[in-house]
Amino acid sequence: MSGSPVSVSSQEEYMVEAITNKRVKNGRTEYEVKWQGYSDNEKTWEPIENLQSVMTYVLDFEQSLKQKQPQEVGEGNYDDGDSADEILQIRKDNDGQNLLFQVSWKQKNNRAPKVSWINQNTLKTHNPEILIDYLLKKIKWPNNK
Repeated sequence: MSGSPVSVSSQEEYMVEAITNKRVKNGRTEYEVKWQGYSDNEKTWEPIENLQSVMTYVLDFEQSLKQKQPQEVGEGNYDDGDSADEILQIRKDNDGQNLLFQVSWKQKNNRAPKVSWINQNTLKTHNPEILIDYLLKKIKWPNNK
């Protein structure tokens, strides 16, 4: 398939070589685009709105994902060697003494662990960086005038 143009600004057009990945960021679906004539380290994440003129690439990529859907297994956990990907939400446990974090897990070897709840101590031990990132995103600073 030859590249199709995508207008990034009113003056520039880039040719898509391939769609190589997909993610959801801040509730919005984005696709990783390999641009024709550019190296792999110059790929960019683009929202679907920017890819309307190259929907064939997006649809082909989505079809390839369906063909290699990972096997969903039980809830993810560190004992199985799973790696946490992102904290989705937070709540207190039943006695109100500890925090529980709902965690999504990274896929590995065609295996997709289900979202699970992890206690604060386990998360601090195994993935303190995603815990810190999550909490930093939740800080609301007052507007100083």
